Amino acid sequence: MRSQSRPLSPECRLVFGAAHVEPNAAEIAELIRLPLNWTRVVGIAELEKATPLLWRAIQRAGAGSLPREAAEHLRRSAMVNDFRMLRLAARIEKTLAALQAQGTPVLLLKGAALATCAYAGFTDRPMTDVDLLVRMADVPRAREAVIESGWPETTDSVLLGLFADHHHLPHFVDPEPTGLRVELHTSMLPADQPFRLDEDALWASATPARAPFHGGLVAEPKFLLLHACQHFAWSHVMQFGGWRTFRDVSALTRDAAFDWDAFIALARDSKSATACYWTFRLAARMSDVRIPAEVMRQLAPPTGERIRRSIERHFIAGLAPGEAPPCPSITVARVLWLAALRPKWSGHAAAGRFDPEHKWEKALGTASTETFPQRVLRHAAGFRHWWNFAARTVSPFS
Repeated sequence: MRSQSRPLSPECRLVFGAAHVEPNAAEIAELIRLPLNWTRVVGIAELEKATPLLWRAIQRAGAGSLPREAAEHLRRSAMVNDFRMLRLAARIEKTLAALQAQGTPVLLLKGAALATCAYAGFTDRPMTDVDLLVRMADVPRAREAVIESGWPETTDSVLLGLFADHHHLPHFVDPEPTGLRVELHTSMLPADQPFRLDEDALWASATPARAPFHGGLVAEPKFLLLHACQHFAWSHVMQFGGWRTFRDVSALTRDAAFDWDAFIALARDSKSATACYWTFRLAARMSDVRIPAEVMRQLAPPTGERIRRSIERHFIAGLAPGEAPPCPSITVARVLWLAALRPKWSGHAAAGRFDPEHKWEKALGTASTETFPQRVLRHAAGFRHWWNFAARTVSPFS
């Protein structure tokens, strides 16, 4: 399924095409022969943590036509990232062994889960943290095991305050300056999430992770795919993390035996149909991930196709900077996000998100201090930006 809309730029097609687990080598070879804006290519790739897989895809297609500076940057970035992922895999093996030794069941989530079941290893799935899910009663013992296996808890007082009542504990960090960390979860999503989640079914479906990740459990593929969609569409409000999500969708659905009927039933029962629809639509549009047309039909909300194309362009502009004029207003961005998720149609009591009390922004010192009149004047001064945004992004007639 690929939606008919304005063509993507060659730079966007190159970076997001490499997200596919089986990227089109012929198309990538054709793209890298074009006079691309390599600064933008590298910028998008770094934003999405995609440089190692992009470099591998380019190498397979033939990297001879790349500008030397871009090729060297991608090569070095890929080498550093692969080293970090190998270190992360080794550290997680040790952590899982410590949890197993004390008899604590633990579910691998998101990238870590897929790295042990859908990919050849951690180097095939770039990430900065590993999410581990434990039952609430096991948190004290699990925290002890994580710390003893070499992950000290963050001492950042701001983060300690923010995560006091969160769905995962404050970060456990690598003592080396790698930026790697572990998140110990007590649930898959925050308490204000709008979905119907059956975590007992998730645990019941879990099977042991493959060697050498003894002690870890991995949920059934349909649950991993559902969580990927929920996390991207709701937690990340479809504004970042798209490249890795699209790669995970590609990896989880490439098996011809994937049970789409069971997944559709799960998506509907969990009130996640629109989250899945938009994740799949963007994965198809940007990374050529093939989703059966019948699946898209059954998950689609009752929104007109012209409006869907406008919403699609809005999200693409956020995922690939420079692709279209970005939304000039947080309020308008929220309206477009709600228009995509359709909370009432989906059965949500409330959509949540967007931090209405600005708790995180205030704690991190990024909250706006603008008064309402100042905001009005700023938007008035940016009339041309608004015009470009409306004409090229949200217009139902473009």
